[in-house]
Parts: sequence; C-alpha cells; structure tokens
Amino acid sequence: MIQKFKTIPYIAIILFLLFGFANNTFAQNPYSSGLKAILIVGDQQEGTSSAIAEMNELATLFNQNGIYVYRFYDNNTDWEKIVNVSRECSFFVYSGHGSNQGIGGAVGGLALNEMISTNKLMSTLRLKNNALVLFKSVCNGAGSSAGDDEDIQITEAKNRVTNYSYPFFSVGASAYYANNFKKGVYNFLNDFLSGSNLKEAYINSTKTWTNIELDETFVKDSGKSISIASTNWGGSSTRTTYTNGVRKVETVPTPKQYDIAFVGSKNFSILNMK
Repeated sequence: MIQKFKTIPYIAIILFLLFGFANNTFAQNPYSSGLKAILIVGDQQEGTSSAIAEMNELATLFNQNGIYVYRFYDNNTDWEKIVNVSRECSFFVYSGHGSNQGIGGAVGGLALNEMISTNKLMSTLRLKNNALVLFKSVCNGAGSSAGDDEDIQITEAKNRVTNYSYPFFSVGASAYYANNFKKGVYNFLNDFLSGSNLKEAYINSTKTWTNIELDETFVKDSGKSISIASTNWGGSSTRTTYTNGVRKVETVPTPKQYDIAFVGSKNFSILNMK
C-alpha cells in the first residue's frame, strides 16, 4: 500500500511533464506540416473587401492544417516581395481580375499593383517543387470571363485554362485548380488537405452545380490531365465590368459558364508535397 501511494504521484508527474511538454511544443510551432502558402488578393474595386474576407477563411483552413501563410492583399501585392518568399511555398492562391498579358496576347498573368505578364511570371517566380496553384474566381481561370456575351464553347475554355495553367508548371507547380463559385476553392482545399487526391477533390467539387464537359490528356504534358466543368442555367444576370477603371453594370442573358477546372496528375495529393 505504501509503495502504491508513492508510485502514483511519480506517474502523475511524469505524465504531466510529457503532455505539458508536447502541448508547449505545439504552441511554439503550430505550423507542424512544414508547408507554406502564398495568398494573393488583387484589387477588385468594391469586391476587394469581400474577396479578402473569403481569402482569410482559406488562411484559417491552412493554419488549422499546420500550414504557414504569407498574405499579400490589395495594396500590398508587391511582386518582388511575393517572389522573395515563393521558393518556400507549396501553395499559390490568387483571387483577382483576369488578364490578357499572356504569351502572344492570350489570357494569362496577374493583376496586382502592377500587371504581371506570363513572361514575367515565368522568368521570376519560383515555387517549391510539387506546388498546387489555386485560382479563386478569376476571369478566364476556369474558362469563363465576366465579359463573355455568349457561350465561348469548350475549345476556347480549354485554351484559356491551358494558357493560365501551364506557365506555373515551369516554375515548380505540379497541379492547377480554378473555381468561380464562392466556397468552391475552400471546399476543394478542405478535401485535398484531408487526403483526397486531385481528381477526387475535383470530382467532389463538381457534384452540386456543374457538369463535367471535358476530361482528357493535357496537350502540354501527357503525364497530366485537364478537366473542365460547366453550368447552363439560362435566364439573365447582372454583370459588372471595368474598362480602364470605368465601371459598367448591365443586365445580360446568362451564357453557358465554364466555372471549375483542373490540370495535373489525377493521383496528385498532399503526400507528394510532403
């Protein structure tokens, strides 16, 4: 009996020290995965604040999964600063206007404090190997643009997704995903971080609203696939566009939309990053 009473406090002390040390270690290093992400929000006029709020939800999701986040929002989208940390990052997330600064006048590039062309992106940006690029509500990123007056057809949608995605593969990325729905990127990322591979997370993100219209080998890399999902609701919608800073709001017929896309190996997963 005497030995039992003596032993129990020692065990309790040892367990307390072990759990206390573990909890203190986590508190000092909550980013336990070793992965990092760049989150970028370009100026979107009156939509900037809501875009930042949605991006902060992604930041919270990253943090909850042990991933450190660099944030570059609105006026703080200095390209040199982004490039300086890019080599550390396995996730590149962009929300902003689309651009026609691609090669040969094609879509491509980013609308930040300055316009970043595809050529400049490819010559300066370097991501960590096997990075994932996420485009959140970016015109042309998944195919459709706010300026489309009619169905652009699947061939043009594929050209746009191709032109936006392939430059990132030359700077370290292995996969690209774009979604124009409000919670689309968040839900996809949650599945991906939970262990779903690229194709599984993509399929799950298309189940609610869209129809997968294209699923084929990527023309620029036979080891990757390209897939695009569309919606065709009809009716009319309110469209807001900006030309040289001038805002235009109009009610227009809603054309067929190409809203979700991915390019990459179907089996690509977070395990490839780690």
